Amino acid sequence: MQMAVYKSVCPLNCFDSCVLMVEVRDGKVTKVTGDPEHPYTRGTVCSKAHRQVERLYSPDRVRVPLRKTASGWQKISWDDALDLMTEKLDKIAGESGTTAVLHSFDSGSNGLLNDLVQRFFNAYGGVTTTYGSLCWGAGFAAQVADFGGVRSHRWEDVLNSEVVVLWGRNVAVTNRHFLPYLKEVKSKGGRVVVINPINIKLPFEADMFLQVKPGTDGVLALAAAHVICRERWLDLDFVANHVKGFAEYLEVVKDVTPEKAEIVTGIPAKRIEEFAGLYARACTASIYLGYGMQRYSNGGRIVRAIDSLAAITGNVGKSGGGVNYSYSDYKSRVLKDITGPELARTGRKIAYPRWGEEVLGLKEPPIRAIFVNRSNPVTQLPNTAKVRQAFKQAEFVVTVDFMLTDTALESDLVLPCTTIFEEENIVANGMNQYLAYAPQLVEPLGDCRSDMWIFSRLAERMGLADKFGRLTRQQWMEKLLEPLQEYGVDLASLKEKSVILNPVIPDVAWKDKKFNTPSGKIELYSEALALEPVAAMKENGEIGSKDVQKTYPLILLSPHSSGRLHSQFHDLQLHETLHMPVEIHPETAMEYGIGDGMDVLVESPRGQVTAVAKLSRHVLPGVLVIEEGWWLKFGGGVNFLTPDTVSDMGTTAAYYDCRCSIRRMAEIK
Repeated sequence: MQMAVYKSVCPLNCFDSCVLMVEVRDGKVTKVTGDPEHPYTRGTVCSKAHRQVERLYSPDRVRVPLRKTASGWQKISWDDALDLMTEKLDKIAGESGTTAVLHSFDSGSNGLLNDLVQRFFNAYGGVTTTYGSLCWGAGFAAQVADFGGVRSHRWEDVLNSEVVVLWGRNVAVTNRHFLPYLKEVKSKGGRVVVINPINIKLPFEADMFLQVKPGTDGVLALAAAHVICRERWLDLDFVANHVKGFAEYLEVVKDVTPEKAEIVTGIPAKRIEEFAGLYARACTASIYLGYGMQRYSNGGRIVRAIDSLAAITGNVGKSGGGVNYSYSDYKSRVLKDITGPELARTGRKIAYPRWGEEVLGLKEPPIRAIFVNRSNPVTQLPNTAKVRQAFKQAEFVVTVDFMLTDTALESDLVLPCTTIFEEENIVANGMNQYLAYAPQLVEPLGDCRSDMWIFSRLAERMGLADKFGRLTRQQWMEKLLEPLQEYGVDLASLKEKSVILNPVIPDVAWKDKKFNTPSGKIELYSEALALEPVAAMKENGEIGSKDVQKTYPLILLSPHSSGRLHSQFHDLQLHETLHMPVEIHPETAMEYGIGDGMDVLVESPRGQVTAVAKLSRHVLPGVLVIEEGWWLKFGGGVNFLTPDTVSDMGTTAAYYDCRCSIRRMAEIK
């Protein structure tokens, strides 16, 4: 028996991006643990990393190309699959032009060589793709407006914070390796504040918990700013030298009193004042943002209001401070773009959150073919009914995946891809500071092939190989790393070290106080992006609509699950939870005659789902919680309920701007 342990990396799109120790026995992966030497992973990984092995060898894994026929799925060869795609793509290009093809993708795997699929479609001539974001675009656009970019402090810098505010970030679920740093902050006498509409479970007690009503975080931030300005807890020198638009900003916050904010947010005015004092009077205070608080139609305004607290107290460019959201600025500076945008002759974009509506509405040309990789849009996009309709309208649908997901089931051709252990790749994401090398550890199962293999072979078939580039996997990785050569990093050194800290990330974001805004300062006000008092004080979108509220009086939130990464791994969880739960406060449950464990129907203006009631005091009265990621074919589908509206900035899916109702199934005849 031969056994060895190798370093690899988790490709999932999460904050932690764990470095893994992978045990291989006789050519088979047998165990995954965390790298004890990595400063973040520290030897522990979540259930998702452990389940990489279970998924790798799942009996349900797709191992050969499948073509849908009238009698069901038919196994076909790679030659037949590539010939079929070539025939369809050539025909569509000749009859309708290349923009009649839609390439839909996301970050289901952070292997950077998977970006070569985009390169193929650019070499093809340019297709219809998406703009905007499902996850973080509103906050991203807000920080670009405020600071001129999206930057965060290194994780270790939180140890210099006297006060840490977890604003909409459930670290126990989405960022568990940050918990040891928070525990150390508390052991040194620091304070941790949690702001969330859900009473999240932490392994320690927060020093302050503010259970804000959904969509009102911006009002809470501006009310805290009102107190800070009123009490003169400002850093006046910082404001004078590094902030633009403070006078206009004061006109906004003077009317957002804690008393008015209490009515909107549900947070008592006294608690708002306590929070303002705790944050502003600390020598160093940091904010760590999640993504939920900006998934509203006013999501950009919400993040801008939160950013402003750091600006007026001088907690920007300062150790122990910052409004930490993403490392995207730094990622783009150290990696070469291999997607080949210069290869495209044409192109067309649709708003990602409005995918279904916009695909259905496209003319001249309409969408005839859809290619999907690194994503499961049928399950994950808002307004599922429209998304499914759009898939059914297309004449040819191809999905690259290793499971028969809800999206794969809507496809004409399913192409089996490799997992991170079956291919060589480089992994990076905008939420983490590290760049890691993933070696191929085992041979691909069955006829599974990497995304790069599939589309480079398709390029050969279609006479696009010269345009696509005849590079080997090694050469593509070397090309990706070209910008790092000035820092002494190349593929050989990355392989040797397995993981490196991004060399352009400083300990403290914006330490030089040089902001990439038009004014060179933090812009609380700009001519193009003004903070209006009315927008600050009202709930926008569906949850603020009195007309919708009459029929749908409850608010629905659909946060992340600890056991899934969006829809990934749900098929492996079925033995744990057989029915999709909906969390409901006991007071709300009593109002609707609902008991724990009852079958219920949850309905919104877009559709309905069945679920099982789970009574919980962790949610607010009048709020329902259904975790996202449940597959439709297993009785899930929360996005049948969610709206395909977008945020005020960044074109983000406003998932949480969702009103709904609930009934006992026993009432339905």
